[in-house]
Amino acid sequence: MHRVWVASVLAVPFAAVMSLIGVQNGGLAAPTAYLDEVKLAETSKGTETVKYYDVRGSSIDELRRDVFSRGPYDERNGQRYAGWAEWRIQWSFDRRVVPQGCAVSRAATETHVQYTLPRWVDADKAPAELRKRWQEFVEALMQHELGHGQLARELADRIEFAIESLPPEPTCEELDRRVNELATRMILEDDTQEAYDRETLHGQTQGAAFPSIVVRASAK
Repeated sequence: MHRVWVASVLAVPFAAVMSLIGVQNGGLAAPTAYLDEVKLAETSKGTETVKYYDVRGSSIDELRRDVFSRGPYDERNGQRYAGWAEWRIQWSFDRRVVPQGCAVSRAATETHVQYTLPRWVDADKAPAELRKRWQEFVEALMQHELGHGQLARELADRIEFAIESLPPEPTCEELDRRVNELATRMILEDDTQEAYDRETLHGQTQGAAFPSIVVRASAK
């Protein structure tokens, strides 16, 4: 029995918007400085980590401007976001020789998810009500991004099942190619992440909107 680890790993980002006023797509923006990457979980099935970018301000407008000059940047659409989830799935499988050629005996996946969130570093200078609204926003933002991570893990489970369900191939080389094509296609064709963002308006219906009156910042 021989285990094959796949070298090709796909990384897929998903973002959450924040109310935006007066910031243009692809406009002037400060480089994002990330600090304090924190590991949330680590198991045989993967890892979850969160990293933060610092924002400053003493009013809603100041915080909003800082988020949209320092938040994660999406090169695909020239947009900055308040929150971000990026995941990658690795797959491996054991193969064995059978009368028909080469077959999968067992498959496994690992899902690695990294979340990016804002951290308000001078909150002590702001009014208590603003701090409360910010905390509610960040908690809801985190819950939204965790939803993206859960969808990635569910996709990984489906990939495992699909790999183990493959029929034998005449040679192990053909089996390797078939497994990699299948897993890659399942990731590229999966639309659950986009559907989740459409359903939640990138987290806004879950409370990830700051302030509570939402102005849609972008459409994916």
